[in-house]
Amino acid sequence: MKAKDLAKKLGVSPATISLVLNNKPGISDSLRKSLLEKIQELGHEEMLCDSCRSGEAPGAQPAKEAAQVQEGGCACKVIAYIISDDFYADRNDPYNFFSGVLEGVEAEAWENDCCLVMVHTNRLKNVTLAEQLRRTGNVVGAIVHPCRLTKQLERDIKAADIPFVFMDGGGFLDSSGSWEPSSVCISNRQGMYQVIRYLKAKGHTEIGFVNSGWQGEVQLDRFRWYQAALRAFGITERPEYNYCAGKEKDLLEYQELARLFAAAPQLPTALVCEGDRQAWQAIKALEQIGLQVPKDISVTGFDDQPLCTMIEPRITTIRNSPQLMGRECVLMIKNLRRLKALGEEEPWLRIELPARLIERDSVQDLREKQEGSR
Repeated sequence: MKAKDLAKKLGVSPATISLVLNNKPGISDSLRKSLLEKIQELGHEEMLCDSCRSGEAPGAQPAKEAAQVQEGGCACKVIAYIISDDFYADRNDPYNFFSGVLEGVEAEAWENDCCLVMVHTNRLKNVTLAEQLRRTGNVVGAIVHPCRLTKQLERDIKAADIPFVFMDGGGFLDSSGSWEPSSVCISNRQGMYQVIRYLKAKGHTEIGFVNSGWQGEVQLDRFRWYQAALRAFGITERPEYNYCAGKEKDLLEYQELARLFAAAPQLPTALVCEGDRQAWQAIKALEQIGLQVPKDISVTGFDDQPLCTMIEPRITTIRNSPQLMGRECVLMIKNLRRLKALGEEEPWLRIELPARLIERDSVQDLREKQEGSR
């Protein structure tokens, strides 16, 4: 909610609500107290500045916060988007999935009177994350780009006095099981279950997997749920049907997969791929050794990136919404701040966004093929 909308709801001027939200003098104590109580009743405590929430006298906020007050009397709240040292998605995201995520983050941030600032932890090697956030300004929450959860990052998060939300985290529970950061992600479980159910319905029971070779949480989570889905639908997992496209390979390189396919004594009837990039590589590799998709072997992707409709055959895949993921990260920060104001010390929140199968041309119905051969 914007300050002007809150003012309208409470029946006061925008100038008055600005004085209350930023703990500035200029109105009576009784009016200030009344408005603060109403703001709390409405559940919008996150709009209050830090000095207001801590009960400091009006006008007593630190010089740093006062320096951030912009024209109109409102301090600029910042959502920090953190990219850590082991950032890999630029090399594994050739069609810019995360540009859509950032679009959603920025849109939702602005709708909540916040601005977005990118923080690269590898830019300033001798500066701690806490110091970078301090320099960034009035940071009210941080979104962490997909990464490995290191002990140092865990310590930085626990030491910070702001909510952190992990983007697209596959399941960051630490080894002790005592802590899990809040996260927003695609439901890899739902996606993989839909893919395996769909393939089985098409008559496929000899199914393999193509992975990127990356060991990130997202990649590991998708493979875990692929294995679980096979078990759930009574399909035997065959390790010899698992192939690695090569994490150091460019999108246009598929020769390693072609070599693996050519050397295999037997290929499955369908390949489930970790992402659309690997599905593209698999299709090109199969073509190189003289096999056609889906006539000889079926292929599915994951993420529904633009390349799915840029090649022949068009790739059957799992769709998710990067813009929605970005928006939900900002809304989770808002909810974490509200829960903290209500006395929750360290709430764990996790949102799994829906995954939906998009059927195109890369999967053959084996039942129809078998009936036609009779």
